[in-house]
Amino acid sequence: MVAAVAVCGLGIAVYAMHLSASARALVDSAGGIHTTADAEREITSWRKRLGKEFWMESDHLGGDHNYDGVIDNLSIARLGILEPAGVMLGVTMRGGELRCLTLTMTTGRTPSTTAHVWVQEWFDSDKSRHFHVVHKDKPWGAVVEFSASAPEAQRTKALDLNTKCFVQFNGCKSAEDILPVVWRLGPAESPD
Repeated sequence: MVAAVAVCGLGIAVYAMHLSASARALVDSAGGIHTTADAEREITSWRKRLGKEFWMESDHLGGDHNYDGVIDNLSIARLGILEPAGVMLGVTMRGGELRCLTLTMTTGRTPSTTAHVWVQEWFDSDKSRHFHVVHKDKPWGAVVEFSASAPEAQRTKALDLNTKCFVQFNGCKSAEDILPVVWRLGPAESPD
């Protein structure tokens, strides 16, 4: 009986690490998208890796076509071992051109314990280097929005979500747990 419990525990631990690594790979994929060609390459790569069902596709008014891919730990979280966590990468195209990239992470079981970060990069014709962090839901939630012309060092920091949230027993409890530099990302930070 002890051996069966140990094997089961080991299996759950290995699966949790696999989910965390998959979430990290999805976050890294977002970091690798700078152009329409990059987005198409990542969409194709994830389809080969997890099947064509990985991307949920939808069309919206105005001509936007979205590709949304999600990695979550709900299968383990249902056992009560870990806090639920999920990361989603959304790629929005319009007329065959990359329009925006959305990377989100949410953790927690109840509305009072849920933390989330929403990061959105715009690839439109706006060449300003704006970088905006919404503090409205601080400390539990944050929205980070910026133009694709923002400095690369700042972009890298904004897309560096903490995928350890997938395997932490207490989960991530705040936006800063999910994205440690979130409250320092605004315009006050000078580019590295």
